[in-house]
Order: sequence, then structure tokens, then C-alpha cells
Amino acid sequence: MSSVIKIENLTKYYGKVKALSSLNLDVDEGEIYAFIGPNGAGKSTTIRILLGMLNPTEGFVEVLGEIPSQKNIVHLFDNIGYLPGELATYEKLTGRETIKFFGNLKHVSDWSYIESLIERLDFDSTRKTKDLSKGNKQKLGLILALMNKPKLLVLDEPTSGLDPLMQQTSIDLLKEIQQNGTTIFLSSHIFSEIDKVAETVGFIKEGELIVEDELDTLKANAVKSLSIEFKHPIPEDLFKDSTNIQIVESKDTSVTINVTGPVDDVIKKISQFEVVDLLSEEASLEDVFMNYYGSN
Repeated sequence: MSSVIKIENLTKYYGKVKALSSLNLDVDEGEIYAFIGPNGAGKSTTIRILLGMLNPTEGFVEVLGEIPSQKNIVHLFDNIGYLPGELATYEKLTGRETIKFFGNLKHVSDWSYIESLIERLDFDSTRKTKDLSKGNKQKLGLILALMNKPKLLVLDEPTSGLDPLMQQTSIDLLKEIQQNGTTIFLSSHIFSEIDKVAETVGFIKEGELIVEDELDTLKANAVKSLSIEFKHPIPEDLFKDSTNIQIVESKDTSVTINVTGPVDDVIKKISQFEVVDLLSEEASLEDVFMNYYGSN
């Protein structure tokens, strides 16, 4: 499987301030990659370098098999869809006029697809863009990003300002376009949305990639909370030899524990006793993120 995005030892300085530090990252064809970090971590800088808006200080960047630059970025954008965190528009144009303008720039031919996007996102294309609410401007941005059925879709906070129904519609659209072969590079602060679509997650902090793995693997290895109720009292030292288990609360017939990683050891130990009830609270992606961010 070929890499749609390839980054090697990417470093970027703004004057004496280092925004990115030896960043290495690969995004495979057809993958949905979530790029997560707090404000100022280097997400937007990375995206701008990927799209040829900034030049790296050091390192190598390749997008769709080419090194992005001001010379070839127009050509590359025929196969790229991009939704920035803040969409700037021509305020005197209506939504439909804006869509027509960018559609011609991108050499779009399937206008029926664009009409379907307008309908599914319930976008009023007759209003001038200066009069659009945050949510409707976001809908316009999604249409502009998806309209050319891009090989690479780069999204910065794609559902910001959308109501829950439109958030779900947007997620459905992302899954559909992925099924048609599009690679998606996604940056978002809405963890629930990432949880629904992402396959691989990279956490960035202070310009460095601090962890990268498949989403399912990150969650499986995260801390889980288990509350167990037994029929009879259990030994106080039941979990004393388990290095991945932390006792939160223990009573005669009940115990609450935090488990890091697999729960196999827990199952083996409690299977010796009659269990009345067991409640497992899986770690959310936000929990995983806070664990890495708080400990690095």
C-alpha cells in the first residue's frame, strides 16, 4: 500500500520559535488518519506545509507522490480537498455562486454529486456567504472540500458549528468517500467524531509526535475501570501480584479497579469466585489523549 502523505524529519521554525521538531509520519492510501493535539501543538503548521502554504525549515514532505510547493500546488489541488479551521469566502457571492466558482477552478464535471451534497447537508445555497451562520458556513466548506471527489481530503475541525444531525451526516459522507478510495487526514478537538471514523491516531505535543497507533490498539491498551461485585468476601491480596491493576476501592464483597492494558489477568483471578455483577467502563479516546498528554 502506497503512502499518500509521507513526512520525514520535518522541522519548522518561526524565527527562533520551533513549531515542529523532526516530525515523521506516513498516511497510507485509503486510510483515515486523525492528527490530534492541543492548540499550538503544530497541527495547523503541519497542514499548511502539506498543502504548500509554508516551506519546511528542514525535512522532507511528499503528498500524492509529489513535493508540495507554490509551483505545483494548483495542480495538486485538482486531487485534494481542504477544509480550513476558519473558512474565508467572497462575501458578496451566494453559496451557489461560490460553489460554481470553485467547481470551475477544480475542473469539476459531476455537478449532480454537488447537488446531492447540498441536499444532504441541507445547505441554503441562495444566501450570500456574508450572511451565513457558523454552521452553514461549515456546510459550505464541506461541500467545497468534497466537490471534486479528491484523492486526499484534509480537514481541520470538519464538524465545528454543526448540530448533531449534520455531524452524523458529515461522518457518513467521510465514510462513503473513503470507501471510494479517498485518503482522509483529519484534525479535530471533537473526540467522539474521531472515535467514529479514524483508523490511525497520532498525538502531537509541542511539535513532536508523542504516540501513533491504530485507534483500537490505543484504546485496548488504555486504563479501564472495572467494578466487580462478588457473592462472598474475597481475599484482600487478590490483586497484589498484578502490576497492571490498581485498586480504587475495596469492600468485603466488591472491588473497583483500574486496569492498564489487557484484562486477561483480572478474568483469571476473579474466575475463582462467584461473580454477581461486573461493570466495565472502557476508556474513551479523550481519556487516552489526556493520559498521554498529561504524562509527557
